[in-house]
Amino acid sequence: MEMAIQQSTKPSSESSNQYYEARDFSELYDEYFDRVNRYLRCRVRNSWDADDLTTTVFLKALEKFEQYSRTSPFASWIFRIAHNTYVDFMRKNREFPVDQEIFLSGESDETWQPELQALMNEDIRILQERLELLTQDQRDVLTLRYFGDLKILQVAEVLGKTESSVKMISYRALHQLKKMYERGDDK
Repeated sequence: MEMAIQQSTKPSSESSNQYYEARDFSELYDEYFDRVNRYLRCRVRNSWDADDLTTTVFLKALEKFEQYSRTSPFASWIFRIAHNTYVDFMRKNREFPVDQEIFLSGESDETWQPELQALMNEDIRILQERLELLTQDQRDVLTLRYFGDLKILQVAEVLGKTESSVKMISYRALHQLKKMYERGDDK
């Protein structure tokens, strides 16, 4: 089997590195399924909807895989599909995003003490409330960066923004969250 990602060492007029994604759909599916699912779980109210949306994303990707140019990272392409699928879902259902309690609380760990679990749940609740106070753009950028585990450039490609715009939105959102924590804002 060929290397998963090949980069040309020959300089070109556009860039010194040429990106080419050589992996097939099943390999990419295995790598990105959990990341896409995690991103969608943090955006919708329940895990069943997130699972359905994840399935929809990968069905769309499979149908359109021949249109994927392979000259840009698969993450940018699949998360663009995931974000658009999420937006369509929200328009269709007119649901308010993010009740992340189920997603963020994760599975219980018997090694944790109840006091620690209660404190962690409280921290998660506070974070959720503060995320809701951010703008939609700020929530989009932070969820793609930290729940989707995308790089700034990939977030920019998904949202159709410039890299510098995404950096600024991320910086301001994190700065705003920091201020909320320093002030102890509940809402």
